[in-house]
Amino acid sequence: MKFSRAYIIIGVAMLLLASCGQQYAAKQKVKAFVKEHATEEIDITSFSDLDSTRVISDSVLQVMRKNALSDPLFKDVRLGDVPKSSTLLYIRMRYGEDSLMQSKTFYFDRDLNEIIAIK
Repeated sequence: MKFSRAYIIIGVAMLLLASCGQQYAAKQKVKAFVKEHATEEIDITSFSDLDSTRVISDSVLQVMRKNALSDPLFKDVRLGDVPKSSTLLYIRMRYGEDSLMQSKTFYFDRDLNEIIAIK
């Protein structure tokens, strides 16, 4: 009985650490993307939690990709290939001043290898 509780506690701790690692990796990828592709200085104020979605259709994803390529906030945008998996991860970046707060949502493949769309 004591061993099963220990395994449960260890399992939960490992899941928490893994999700924190993914959150950190997503933030770092977005920061690097912004630093490389922003057309102006962007003051990132916060990030949402990393989450997943399965409700984005292929047509909506293609529109977001097309819009990202013509977004005046970014230049020379290179997005990753659309994954075969229907599950995407996303994180919202908030930037700007309090009176003019804006946000961009970055979508990743399931393994956080590449940014595949921006909204």
